[in-house]
Amino acid sequence: KELFYLALDGQLVSVPLRFAPAHQPESESHVPMFFAHTGPLQDLSRHYVVSPDGRRFLIDTVVEEPAAPITIILNWKPPAD
Repeated sequence: KELFYLALDGQLVSVPLRFAPAHQPESESHVPMFFAHTGPLQDLSRHYVVSPDGRRFLIDTVVEEPAAPITIILNWKPPAD
């Protein structure tokens, strides 16, 4: 079993878990997997879903679009009537 979480830096992290009989779960050291590019993690909504076999992730990512260009016209004079 594994526990997955998004770290504050945007990395998806895996923590392997072991379940001993009649004991609390034991965790191993965390394993950073990859950057998820989810944007700000200010809300508590789920930004990803893990497949049942733990091999695939569906991630709500932020796509950065290039900024629209701005045109500035200097010394513009309106046309004469």
